[in-house]
Amino acid sequence: MASDKIKKQYLGLSGFVWFFGVVENVLDPLKLGRVKVRCYEWHTPSRGAIPISSLPWAQVIMPANNASISGVGTSPNGLKQGSWVIGFFLDGEAAQQPMIFGSIPGIPSHAAHKDNKGIGFNDPEGRFPTVAHEPDTNRLARNDANNAHVVIAAKNNSKTSNVTIALCGGEKPAANNWAEPNSPYAAVYPNNHVFATQSGHIKEYDDTPNNERIHEYHKSGTFYEIDSQGVKSTRIVANNYTVVAKNDHVYIGGVCNLYIGANCNTFILKDWNIDANNVNLRVRNSFKTTANTKDLTVTGDSKETVTGTTHITRAALNETSAATSQRYTGNYTVRYDLTSEFHHEGDRKTFRGKDDYARHDTGVDYSCPSDPSRTSDENCDDLTVPTVPTSATAVANTDRTDDEVQEAKDSLGD
Repeated sequence: MASDKIKKQYLGLSGFVWFFGVVENVLDPLKLGRVKVRCYEWHTPSRGAIPISSLPWAQVIMPANNASISGVGTSPNGLKQGSWVIGFFLDGEAAQQPMIFGSIPGIPSHAAHKDNKGIGFNDPEGRFPTVAHEPDTNRLARNDANNAHVVIAAKNNSKTSNVTIALCGGEKPAANNWAEPNSPYAAVYPNNHVFATQSGHIKEYDDTPNNERIHEYHKSGTFYEIDSQGVKSTRIVANNYTVVAKNDHVYIGGVCNLYIGANCNTFILKDWNIDANNVNLRVRNSFKTTANTKDLTVTGDSKETVTGTTHITRAALNETSAATSQRYTGNYTVRYDLTSEFHHEGDRKTFRGKDDYARHDTGVDYSCPSDPSRTSDENCDDLTVPTVPTSATAVANTDRTDDEVQEAKDSLGD
């Protein structure tokens, strides 16, 4: 007879038997998301009379957009110890097979106390509710002026400011530095949809008119936030790793300012191709380049200024120039450790402002006074000072007046 009575009451065949209670255990040994509920009017407030271990496991009904199969969907449910729930008993008045429809928010009259472990209808671990006399609705969803969520101030107070911008280029930016923007949070209830975990992770989908946002926050302080204009701010408080298994394409339509507080190490397995309008490079200390071969092409003029000493070491030097002009304002010393040869296809003119010394430490002087190319005629006219070449086709200008020659001599010094 008792079995027939249970069958008639199962799933409400002879009327639903409802319950209202508080979750006191969420550690389901089967990990199905079941919880234990102390039900009003069914269980005593004393955990001594009815301990938590004696409460039946209650199954939780999940929403239809949750597959609840093979790990697909949300797992587990979001109920915590101290949550208020409503449901019914599958077995009717036997009250051993509770099924939970959902949870009920409220305004707790008192916060949790860890010394109330013997009193039922409370979180036995004394964690929830965390505050009293305040709606269970998340503060980010409510945006009460007197009860602001701590994450807003935490983000704004720890933002990065005065980030230096490189100014060595020809086009100067509008400012010498930039700063991380403040949070655009300006939610209006009930438009902000908030998901928060007990440790402090947060997701926001804010539909507040003219202040629509998407925000995801990790309890450590790492977050990203997108404001109503589509501006995205990202902060990573620790290391960041990005792996792209294939190609990566990045398009920046405006200016890109990059600040690196320590070393920047770049390893490229193959070629590095750079195409730019102008390149402005400033190195505050040393600049070193190592390459197997070097090929430099300058289609226009080339200018190099060295305020210190230049040291160049080469195995060999092959240099071709259409026209060359060199001027040394100080002493000029050349030393050849081996044979030196000079071949002039055209005239060679030498002008010395002072003495000329020729000496041989060893060896023989093979200069030939009787060389057939020499003539007996003597020419002691002043030599014409060569002009500075200005192009690949420039040649020495030999048609100068005496005043021009003297001016050229004076420019060379005494």
